[in-house]
Formats: sequence, structure tokens, C-alpha cells
Amino acid sequence: MHITSLGLHITDRCNAKCLHCAFNCSPDIKGSVSLKEAKQYVADAKALDVEIVCLTGGEPMLYPSLVERIISECSHLSLPKTWLFTNGFWAHDIRKAHAIVKKLKSLGLTKMFTSIDSFHQRYVPLDSVKNAIEASLQSNLKVCVDARFVGESDEENRFNLATRSHLEFLGNLLSKVGVIKGQPMFVGRAVKSLAKYVKMKPLSEILKKKCPGVWAGGTLESPVGVDVDELGFVTICPGLSIGNTREVSLRRIIEEYDYGGFVVIAALRSEGMEGLMDLASENGFIPKEVYISECHLCYDARKFLKNVFPEAFTLLT
Repeated sequence: MHITSLGLHITDRCNAKCLHCAFNCSPDIKGSVSLKEAKQYVADAKALDVEIVCLTGGEPMLYPSLVERIISECSHLSLPKTWLFTNGFWAHDIRKAHAIVKKLKSLGLTKMFTSIDSFHQRYVPLDSVKNAIEASLQSNLKVCVDARFVGESDEENRFNLATRSHLEFLGNLLSKVGVIKGQPMFVGRAVKSLAKYVKMKPLSEILKKKCPGVWAGGTLESPVGVDVDELGFVTICPGLSIGNTREVSLRRIIEEYDYGGFVVIAALRSEGMEGLMDLASENGFIPKEVYISECHLCYDARKFLKNVFPEAFTLLT
């Protein structure tokens, strides 16, 4: 397997507890990846000719010193692109925002992603996000805004109305940044909190589908990116593990990856959603009558299967 991107999911701790979070992040969670582990992941990324290292969470900037040192290590090893996903909570003061962004840029950060939608803005003031964007642009740092909608972005519901209003708050800034509009992935907290707002499909329809593709792009057979979390799990989709770096190096996990060696991935790859359903049903899984999407069914089945194949999954909740 050849990957072009590595996501360093450095923590599940977050100052927010967003309804759509695929990882169930919250302020109650403690801990982060160690600097030693992060440096090894970056070294492995360099050896694997990875183009992008992206720092994610949770909220990475709850550990600003760690973020700075990881970015510095990426720069030291001449990795082409280093990105940061953040909700911008730290930019409540414009002068402080400028100082933080200037330092991150000087250390080697090449792009910042920040979120604006009805979910994040329950916890992070829009002024803070706007400050983060303005400071980044003034430091010639590329910026992309990630906005999550429930259903299509033009659908009329309270989530989308709020998200569109929040985006309008940026005014002319919106034309100076990239904007990603999409739905939440219906795994994790999104299933519990948002399923009732989305049109369901009958199980029979979902079972005709194939896996729509893995989290960072590519296929189950050949993902173009993976994430590694603070517990060492290497995943191709939230919760779906292909190894743990505390047992085998990240580089070796990537170089030796063969989807056929993972029973759940192999079932999905060869027979789509029906393959996963057959595997789960053989072990006692009883599906619901309706689901939102293939991802929703996959998550439901995998939650059940984690007790049968514990090595295949991280801590799905």
C-alpha cells in the first residue's frame, strides 16, 4: 500500500462536544500522543514518501507545545505539506491569534483547516474563528473552512439555517478561503444525535451498495491515507483498525498491508454491504430495518463485531 497522507489524531480531548463528532470527542477525555511516538510517526511518513501530514483530534491546540514540536519535526524532515485541523477556540484575542499563527507558519505549517457550522458554534464563538482565519491569511497561510450540513446544504432545517448564517458572518473572507461542504459521517455521536433528522433507507436498499470508500480516500484494497491515534491504532476509517504501532511499526503496517488479512475488511471488499452483513449475522447480529447510509450500517455492524474481532477495531462507542 502506498499512502500520500497521514493523519496524526493526537488526542480525543476537545473543548467541544459536537453532536456530529465521529470520534465522540469531549472535554472529559484526557491524554494525547507522546512526542516520542509522534516523531516516530513523522519519520515513518518520510520513509513512506508521504506528501501530507495532518494534525487532527479532538482539538490539537489544547496541546499547543506538542503541535509546535510536531510541525517543527515535519519541517526538519522536509515533508512537503503539514496541515492542522482546529476549531479556532484559541483565537479569541486577535493579537494572540496573530502571534500563534505567525509562530506555526514559521515552524512549517502550510495549511490550516477550521470548522464553521451549527455544531461547532455551540462551543466556539464565531469571532474566534474569524480571528484565526484573518490572522492566517495575513501570514500568507492557506486556509480551508469545513462546514457540515444535515442532508444537502440547501435543505431547510435548523442545523443548515444556522450553518449558512455562520458562513455569511465571514463576509468577504469567504471568497479568500477554500470551503468544504459535506454531511457528517454517520458514525459515532452523529448516529445517536442526528439520525432522527435524516431520511432513512430500507435495509434491502443499503445491502445492494458497496463500501463508498475509506475516510481519507482510495479503496479498502488501496487506501491513500491512514490515521494513527493516541493509542497507536492505525485506521482507514473511524474505528476500523489495520494494526497498532505499539506492536508493529507504522511503516511496517503500511508496507505489509493486505486487505485479505483482515476478516471485516475482506468481507466488505469482496461482497460489499452484503458481505459485512453476512459476517455479522453469522455471529448473531440482528440489523435494524432502516439505515441512513452504508456507513451507518457498517458502523452498527462493526460495533457488534468488535466483541468477536477485538483486534480489528479501536474503541467504537
